[in-house]
Amino acid sequence: MAASSYGNSDRDRVLDATDLVALVGEHVQLRPKGREHVGLCPFHDDRTPSMSVVTHKGSGFYKCFSCGAAGNAIDFMMNYHKMEFIDALRALAERSGIELRQTRGDEGAAGGRRRLLRANAVAASYFRKVLAHPEAGTSARAAIERRGIPAEMQERFGLGAAPDSWDGFIRHLERLRAHHAGARGDDALPELEAFRAAGLVRDGRQGPIDGFRNRVMFPICDEMGQPIAFGARQIDPEDSPKYLNSPESGVFHKGRGLYAIHLAKKSIIDSRTAVICEGYTDVIACHQAGVTNAVATLGTALTRDHARMLKRMAERVVLLFDGDAAGQRAADRAIEVFFAEPIDVRICTLPDGLDPDELLRQEGGRARFDAALEQSEDALRHFVRRFRQDFAAAGGLSARQQRIEAVLARLVELGFRQMPGLRRTLVMSSLAAITGLPERELEAALEAVRAPGGRAVGASAPEPRHDGPEADHSSLDHSSPDHSSPDHPSLDHPSLEAQGFSAAQARARRQAERDVLAVLLAHPGVAGERIRLYDGSALPATELLTPEAFLDPDCRSVLAAIHVWLEDGHPFTIDDALAELRSASGKAAAADLVIVGARRAASENDARAVLREAVDAFERIRRARTPVAVPIGHLNPPIARSSDEPAALQARLDAIRSRGRDPTAFGRLPGKHNNSSAPRPHLDGS
Repeated sequence: MAASSYGNSDRDRVLDATDLVALVGEHVQLRPKGREHVGLCPFHDDRTPSMSVVTHKGSGFYKCFSCGAAGNAIDFMMNYHKMEFIDALRALAERSGIELRQTRGDEGAAGGRRRLLRANAVAASYFRKVLAHPEAGTSARAAIERRGIPAEMQERFGLGAAPDSWDGFIRHLERLRAHHAGARGDDALPELEAFRAAGLVRDGRQGPIDGFRNRVMFPICDEMGQPIAFGARQIDPEDSPKYLNSPESGVFHKGRGLYAIHLAKKSIIDSRTAVICEGYTDVIACHQAGVTNAVATLGTALTRDHARMLKRMAERVVLLFDGDAAGQRAADRAIEVFFAEPIDVRICTLPDGLDPDELLRQEGGRARFDAALEQSEDALRHFVRRFRQDFAAAGGLSARQQRIEAVLARLVELGFRQMPGLRRTLVMSSLAAITGLPERELEAALEAVRAPGGRAVGASAPEPRHDGPEADHSSLDHSSPDHSSPDHPSLDHPSLEAQGFSAAQARARRQAERDVLAVLLAHPGVAGERIRLYDGSALPATELLTPEAFLDPDCRSVLAAIHVWLEDGHPFTIDDALAELRSASGKAAAADLVIVGARRAASENDARAVLREAVDAFERIRRARTPVAVPIGHLNPPIARSSDEPAALQARLDAIRSRGRDPTAFGRLPGKHNNSSAPRPHLDGS
């Protein structure tokens, strides 16, 4: 839609009424610099403030001196929120209390987005009415009251209820359609397809039925407060799953959104701190207690997009997790995302294994909560402390060597070489103090580790790509840092062999990934099966099996195509999966694997057992790390190696025999201390 279609009058009135510094400051942390304001540019992965907001030269505009992004308030809304011109104009007009003189109907992609937003707004209003209904909302109100959520918080967060009916929402839409007959523009009710795309309506045997039934509804909003999806919690304990989320759509992406960001944004910017919780009710409890800078992820681990969004608003992010094993694993996964980001990340574990909701409802709970936040641990210290505990628990020399190998490989995965020099030094000195190895030896060992993609860690990294505001990101999966493409999986994600795996290791890794996929493609209903891990805890298979964890390009693209369906428990067929895949190799892999999965498990019960075995094998292979150059001479008694004469060789052999069943006695790991022609340890399937 061209700007001129609305005339200069509407546009100019909106721009004149909009405080650009205030508008940008609602999304990015700004600080004054002379007569301008500066902050991190939201249109590329900015590490130092490179965007200026200028308001003293007649008309306000912003300009990034790194990626080149520039424009006025309307441009900012269009580029930041991926809006069309008319949507940006309408949003700013509403924000400023201006009524537009000219309106146009929905057109193209902008119209599709508006229809989805309108469908979600209609549903949010309906769910609130159901919750307030004397009869239909009784069970939902009781469930909310049991959680201790007062009326003012219910209203603030827009809580609602889906009735215990298969067609309550459908009948509501029919009444609305009759009432709005002949209406146009924003007053018109979207077609049923928009409600279907938003997951609010689905197809039943005899026609459309409600997408949500007998659940407490938590609206999920974008930064402007518009409902874009819903989280639905069970009321009847017999209903499964406990939480059911809207499917991803043209306005909703789980890996990018944060629950309550519209309510917490100002507080996050003002306090320069964001508190990340694990659940909706935890966020509500925090806001009720006055911790209004709290948000939550949407049923997924923290992603790089979350990190990029938050670092523009805050200087510190506190990751708030339960003290149980699952909470600790969630904290470890969060560190992966934020490890190399220029932001102060801290890990907070609440006392007595309580979650925020439980703690804040206790007498004196807020004081204990604040104390826990104050005692939160820097992410790097958390990483080192966890390694110290793991290293101390290792029973022998071989186990300790394996722990060192694992932590060095982990550092490479986390982008250790891209960290600022001072932070790298702090980590290496901490590891040296724990292991007793000199820092130079650890550095030498680290040099032998190959980064993902087969590149040695010392090799120069490619220049970061600065996508300008005009870049189209609609086809990228922003939940994955490397944005692998299902069309061409090998372009962004190289083969296992190119990633530094030996032929045997690549075969084992590829087969493990294929074995898991075969079961999921043939029997997707088992994806929610809880898998017991080596530490005794259990997680749903979908939490363990993410596209990022799969390294074979074809397997990664197949899992990426079906993962959202698996997480949501949405039924699909092999035809659906093939429709999502565009590369010939990905389609071929999916077609082959569904046949294999059907042969290995004739029923869903059989499939559960097969899946547990396949995931167990996959996890064992994932835990095996690429061999790294740990100088084991510092861990073991010295053995003379100055000569290869028969007498010296015999002396070495006698020394090895005298040490008994010690695996570390055999050979040295590859590194600069090694002769390149000497045999190396072989970890089949690492």
